[in-house]
This record gives sequence, structure tokens and C-alpha cells, in this order.
Amino acid sequence: MGPQVRSGRKIHMVIEMGKHTPLVIGILIVCLLCAPVLAGLPDGNRMEQIGQRAAYTAMSDLGFTNGDYNVVVLTNAGRAIVDGQTTERAISGITKISGLQNGDNTLWVVNRPEWKPLWFYFYDKKTGKGVYLEPDTSFYTKSNAEVSQVRFYDTFSRHVVVNGDLEKMLADTEVGNKTMKDLGGNSGVVAIANAWAHGAPYDMLSAVMLHDHFCPGVSSGYILAKYVEEKMPITGGMSYVYISSPRWCKDDVFPILWDLTPGKGGHYIYDLSQEDQDGLTAYYGTRPAGIFIRWDSKAKSGHALLLGFKFDESTWTGPSWGEKPKKVLDMIENLQTPEKYVVVLEEFDVNESMLADLKDPAKNPYEVIGVICTTCK
Repeated sequence: MGPQVRSGRKIHMVIEMGKHTPLVIGILIVCLLCAPVLAGLPDGNRMEQIGQRAAYTAMSDLGFTNGDYNVVVLTNAGRAIVDGQTTERAISGITKISGLQNGDNTLWVVNRPEWKPLWFYFYDKKTGKGVYLEPDTSFYTKSNAEVSQVRFYDTFSRHVVVNGDLEKMLADTEVGNKTMKDLGGNSGVVAIANAWAHGAPYDMLSAVMLHDHFCPGVSSGYILAKYVEEKMPITGGMSYVYISSPRWCKDDVFPILWDLTPGKGGHYIYDLSQEDQDGLTAYYGTRPAGIFIRWDSKAKSGHALLLGFKFDESTWTGPSWGEKPKKVLDMIENLQTPEKYVVVLEEFDVNESMLADLKDPAKNPYEVIGVICTTCK
């Protein structure tokens, strides 16, 4: 939250006039004066204040107002644990000040290890500008009196404003290089923010949050899932079983879209040898993605599609950092035409015995369905 407001106590907030428009200054002051009083700022309350300061700072830097649908914030708040404190209350702070929230598709929590530093990235798709913030670790343990003396801008040890529009970055490589350098290890936010700006669906972004970055591999999983849902829709008593082989980033989509997890089952991964992958790709002309089964638990039978996925293999001539994000945007633009990427390699029925064999981690699923014979080599 903003500094505490109590009778007899002044609000210590310094705003450098050269960095703010009059409109934004007015917004920040009104928001601060309307902030509820806190009894103290330990633990969660301190985190909420950090979230509020991040929102104030981003609104100042980017010039947006409360609830602007052109702005998204990405953060690992709620995942990071700093100074022994959880950080989910920072999300509340952001929403209270900026109006950005997950229900409006304007706030997303990116999955990161809990020991990683807390960070925030605000992106305005209208201007293409973004602001990246990491709190100064000393702020976590300052007393309330000390906190009240800290300017909002000084809350953050890392505070950079970047041009985060991928198209502009690719058009001017120097700008793009600077953006990627300034964002450092969190440069993956560029792909996520641009995918969001180009209309990536909510459920697709949900899967990306688990995977922690946006790449063509995750996009392929989403396209495969939607293709299967169209060709083999689920009705009462049915469920999907996915034999993923070979494994790649696509596999992080199915826990989100289909609730298939290693713990609950339904998603089984068999890592093919490179020799088998190359052999199957040469045989079918397309890289295999695995076996998708619609299983009827009442009838004890199912129907399966062995699908392949065709990635864009055209030669990339731009900067290395731009290839995957650009291909992600191309795939988002083609979500309504999955046949551009998905190929049906085999279609067949499945009984209980075959299903058990396909789930068996000791058995090559392609040998089970008679495509290859590992014992014949």
C-alpha cells in the first residue's frame, strides 16, 4: 500500500515532476489518499505495499489509468518466497491501484521457482512500451518509519522501461537487442506479452503460465489439443488418454486443458530414441506427436488418433532472440486452421488390453500399435 495515513503524520512521497504528466500525478495522489489504513506492515501487508508501489510506478512510467484493458502485468508474485514471506498479497496491491486482474485477462502469474527474486512486468500494447521492476531486497525488512521515507521509484533495485513490441524490435535490431539485454534473464516476458497482445486465448495463456515461457512447443500442444477436441469430442462417460511420444514442451498444455497429470494419470510419456524419432519422421514425412485416445469407461473401448505436427522449418534470418516469439505469433494467427500443422498419421480402435500396453512404460507405444518393432533391429 501507499504510506500510512494517520492524523498528525505527513505523507512522505516524493514525485519527480519531470517524470510524470499532471494527469498521472493526480491519479497517484488520489489513489494514495484513498488507500486504507494498515495497523502495521509486516509480512503480507508489506507485500501488498510492494504491489501497490509497482502499480504506481508502472502507471507513471507508461501513463495508463485504472483498469486499462490495453495493459497487462506479468509477475511471479504468489510463487516467489522472499525473506521467508510469501508474496501473493503483492497481487492484491497491484489490482487495488491499477485495476489489472486475472478475471479481466490483464494480470497473469508466471510459474517460477519459489527462490527466484520477485518481479513485475507491465506492458502496454497500445504504445509497445513495458516496464520491468524488481524490489530492492532491503525493502522487505525496513521498519514502517523507514519505508515511509522511501520514494516509490527507490523501492526497486531494477527498474527499466523498454520497447517491448516484438514487431518494432525486429524492425530495429538495435532496439530489440537493448530490450533483451535490459530484461536479462526475464526476457521471456516479451513473447508472453506480445502473444497476449495478439489475442492468445485465455486457456492457452493458462498453460503458458505453467510452462513459464511462450514457445512454439507450447503452441503445438494447444493446437493438438484443440484438434483432438474437434475430431473426437467428449461425451458422457468418456475421457482422454494421451500417450506422448516423443516428449517436448507440448506436454505442459494437457494438465491445464484436460486435467491430465502424472499424479492422477491419463498422460503417459515415452521418450523415443533419436533413431526411432528419425525413422518415424522419415516414414510419415512428419514428426510424430503421440497417440490421442478417447476412452469410453463404460464400454471399455476407445478410438485413437496418432498425430504428427509440422513446425515451420523455414530459414530464420533475423536475430536469434526473435525466432521463437515470431513463430508463436504466427501460430496464434493460425489457431483456426490447425490442419496447417496437424497430420493424422494413423487412426484405430483401442481395447482394454491395448490401452494397458500403451500405458506400460516398458513398452514402446509405436511397437504396441505395430508401427515399429524395437526387437527386430
